[in-house]
Amino acid sequence: MGLLESDSGKTTASIPLVRALDLVPFKPRSGHNVWLHYDHTRRCVELGIPVSRDATRLLRAAGVDLPPTLVNPFHRVWTTPDVAKAVESDVSLRYVSSRPDAYVLLDRMGSTVRLYGSDDLRYLPEEATRMLENCDRVEERAEEPSPEEIYRVIDRAWRRIRREGPALVESLNNLAVPWPGVLRERGVVVAVGPGVALLYDLRDYARAVETLSAGREVVTLNVLEVLEPLEVVRLPPLSREERADPRKLEESYGELVAAVRDAL
Repeated sequence: MGLLESDSGKTTASIPLVRALDLVPFKPRSGHNVWLHYDHTRRCVELGIPVSRDATRLLRAAGVDLPPTLVNPFHRVWTTPDVAKAVESDVSLRYVSSRPDAYVLLDRMGSTVRLYGSDDLRYLPEEATRMLENCDRVEERAEEPSPEEIYRVIDRAWRRIRREGPALVESLNNLAVPWPGVLRERGVVVAVGPGVALLYDLRDYARAVETLSAGREVVTLNVLEVLEPLEVVRLPPLSREERADPRKLEESYGELVAAVRDAL
């Protein structure tokens, strides 16, 4: 779980864990902005599937032969507001920029894509529609899936992942729970932030989440305020080159690997 809204270091910490402990990676939910993360958009074009960059990195590190759509069952692609449209239609630019939810382009649920209206395709870089070439089915829909629909897709993928062996589940941003199904499992929660990892028993963590959530999603820091960690592990700062080398990561994060191994 991430302590910050972005750049907590979850994937950096996850790579040595999946390698050293032989864990199957699972990234239930993810998403990216098609313009702001254009390098990843190009990667999705190469794959023919909109998928999490974190999930593909973890798959390579783990060395397991599983479909990206199984390891990452839900991925959303969105875009920035179209300022030109606002100018042409005499709509307030401030109004447009305050409604990023109106610019969700598509959701991939398993290998099926929901495409939200052909009008939105003009917001895509020209070649980005090729992200959909290897998806089983593309449906034009008006409505986005409900949380329950998303959770059912994730639950189906999770049942298959669990048959592969012990798993590492990476959450989305700083959400305390990637999806409710994980709270029924046994294991260790690792909350990651810059320079630190905090370990918690999953059963204790689940009880805290259920107490605090009241039917809504909560962020990790709110949950940790009511818990005492099993262990606090300091994480060394690493250069970009070191973070890109799985073997170097495993060596640098050896203390974290040992702490998780002992807690399992």
